[in-house]
Amino acid sequence: MDISLGDELFDKISNGTKTVEVFLNDEQMKHFGVGDTLAIHRKSDNEDVILTSAWSIKKCRTMTELYQRYAPEAVGMAPNELSGIYDSDTVKKQGLLAVKMKVLRPNYE
Repeated sequence: MDISLGDELFDKISNGTKTVEVFLNDEQMKHFGVGDTLAIHRKSDNEDVILTSAWSIKKCRTMTELYQRYAPEAVGMAPNELSGIYDSDTVKKQGLLAVKMKVLRPNYE
């Protein structure tokens, strides 16, 4: 699976502070599992890529549950920032998946 992130979040993964990527628990994520590879591209330079492996996937019903399990530093953003990406009605309907990542290969090597 490939995703693109802005420079700030990309750098947080690269330097090891962001260890959790959050997704809606939707159809696209149905077949993503532990051990699968996640290629994270830098939006400003698609050639910068970090390959990660999902070593843990937790289902969370609410943002509150997500932030009880993981610190904002691990998620890479504060709860109010994540709320700007995923609205509360959608989260209530679908829930969230917290994918704990292990870097396999850092970017730009």
